Amino acid sequence: MAEPFSRRQFLGSAAAAGAPLPPAAAPPGRKLIAFRIGVPLWLAEDNFRATLAFFARQPGAADELAFFTSATHPPLPLDEMERRALRLAEIMPRVRRAGMGAGINILATMGHHEENLPNSLQAPWQRLRDPSGRECLGSFCPIQPELLDYARRIYVMMAQAGPDFIWIDDDVRLAGHKPLNHTCFCDLCLQRFSSLAGEAFTRQSLVAAFDSGPLQRRMRFRRLWLEHNRRTIDELFRNIEEAVHEVKPGLPLGFMTGDRFYEGYDFARWARTLAGRNKAPVRWRPGGGFYSDETPLGLVDKAHAMGRQVAALPPEVRLIQSELENFPYQRLRKAAATTVVEAAAHMAAGTTGTAFNVLTMYRDPMDEYLPLYRRIAQSRPFFEAVEEAMGRSSARGLWPAWSRDTYAAANPDGSWLGPGRMPLADPYVLAEIGIPLCYDGAARAATALCGTAPLAFSEEELRAIFSGGVLMDTEAWDVLERLGLARWTGVEDRQGIDADAIEVLAKHTLNGRFAGWSRDCRQSFWWERAWRLTHHPKAEVLARLTDYGERDLGAAMTAFTNELGGRVVVAGYYPWSQLHSLSKSTQMKAVCGWLSGGALPAVSESYAKVVLWARGAGVVILNASLDPLPELVLSLQAGRSRFTHLAMDGGRRTVTAEAAGPGRVRVRLLSLAPWSIHLLS
Repeated sequence: MAEPFSRRQFLGSAAAAGAPLPPAAAPPGRKLIAFRIGVPLWLAEDNFRATLAFFARQPGAADELAFFTSATHPPLPLDEMERRALRLAEIMPRVRRAGMGAGINILATMGHHEENLPNSLQAPWQRLRDPSGRECLGSFCPIQPELLDYARRIYVMMAQAGPDFIWIDDDVRLAGHKPLNHTCFCDLCLQRFSSLAGEAFTRQSLVAAFDSGPLQRRMRFRRLWLEHNRRTIDELFRNIEEAVHEVKPGLPLGFMTGDRFYEGYDFARWARTLAGRNKAPVRWRPGGGFYSDETPLGLVDKAHAMGRQVAALPPEVRLIQSELENFPYQRLRKAAATTVVEAAAHMAAGTTGTAFNVLTMYRDPMDEYLPLYRRIAQSRPFFEAVEEAMGRSSARGLWPAWSRDTYAAANPDGSWLGPGRMPLADPYVLAEIGIPLCYDGAARAATALCGTAPLAFSEEELRAIFSGGVLMDTEAWDVLERLGLARWTGVEDRQGIDADAIEVLAKHTLNGRFAGWSRDCRQSFWWERAWRLTHHPKAEVLARLTDYGERDLGAAMTAFTNELGGRVVVAGYYPWSQLHSLSKSTQMKAVCGWLSGGALPAVSESYAKVVLWARGAGVVILNASLDPLPELVLSLQAGRSRFTHLAMDGGRRTVTAEAAGPGRVRVRLLSLAPWSIHLLS
């Protein structure tokens, strides 16, 4: 493979005389804490020296630094990438001498979106196209031969710079390239897809195939499009891997992701492609959006996204640093306390460390960031304890069901690529009331089925799901009815009620002392259709509907044991919202415990807004409230009676549990501060 410039030009006379390329040194210790370093902090010598001095103020806190190749988001011209590669080759050894690993983060391979276009790569190559034929001027189609050649060249340059690792940024995606959403529908992509599908398509006819005709045909073409997207990204990665490992065999490659449903969520295939024939180490950086703490629960939503991404990785990927991003890096937008709690929550959900993207994107002094850096350094012992207790184990709990084909199930009877919601997110509200969730179906204690999610699974997969415990809404029931599988649910029909419906808990052991308590979600304010359920004679009623005149409107929630031996609860009244009252949250914890057959690894017995992650030998507890918790009582699936309670501030206590039934114990944790995070191990 031709190199874009000579080794003499790049490495100087010693390399030209036959000296080997600089080795990829292994940074000492864990890779728990990394920082991403913007171009203004390293390109000029004075700024680079100031950057090293900044990290020297907390020695040992940062394990490695990853240097951005660009400050803006489209690809850069080759000559500018060459200039930056030469500069990076100079600074890599100096970072190692300062006690940290040194790597490169290639910000734009195919391009994120339109920005700084006059100073970006100007090339007559095919840009990304959406279904209407519009182009994103800052992003190139990743299967075009010219883009593949460009990628080879820039990755060769950066590999020659002698990094310990190279990150591929999350511009390698096919959705969300502003001003476009879904891509790529260029002529070459249509030709590739037509070959895969065995049928010729134009942009217009392909969109019609996604949105019209029999359901089975629509789903076939949607699934094929996801497979086409998987192959598109895989081809680009194979190209990058071969280029890099020809220059430096064994150099670790990493990829930053988000929830890549439209791209087909093929993390296992992509990771193995990046490893290459010789199985070089591959690292991963799951990401998501939480840029300020104006809405603190966004921290939890992002942690769930981390968990899903980690669950999609093969076990050989061991180094997983979450992308913690405070863009645009204005310190008052997110507190230092929020930042470290966020990092710990990511680790609780499945990552093994954190890549902090929190420092300035300017050439200005970094004094304002020193308190944040110190707070991160102070939190390192807690991060180490979480990593030691949880490692690469899978989270256990209730599984909001998803698969690589979940995106195909979005809006099945309407415009697939138009506005709509994913059949996924709603059940995650259960985490806010002390029910632990899991992200990998293989580790589930029970399953939550939401909306059209059943369409993402085969009948065989659904049979396995319904052989266990299932909590589902009536939209999911409707899909099961269309598939001829509603007999597994215990519900035979449903009728909508559009106004004034109120839920009343029935007399049932799962409701305990709350029989007769009600929940009015105010259809007049937050409208959702309520559903009266016609049920199998052997189904038990957990809740009924009434109105303001106290008329009985029928069953709203049922529990059923089906022919497969599975336990199924169908909820017809606001199944995924307004669950935060004492009576409803207690009922939902009892329901999930029953569905799991008592196998929930942990559950909060207290009436408190806490989020639990149970993995490996630990449970992480987040008090997701502004109220302090004087006491939190947890029921754990455990065979031991002594635990260590570690708080992020360093507080450590030994906790003695009491028996709470077969295979379960009860522990009491004291003094959980507002929005604090804790490890029970």
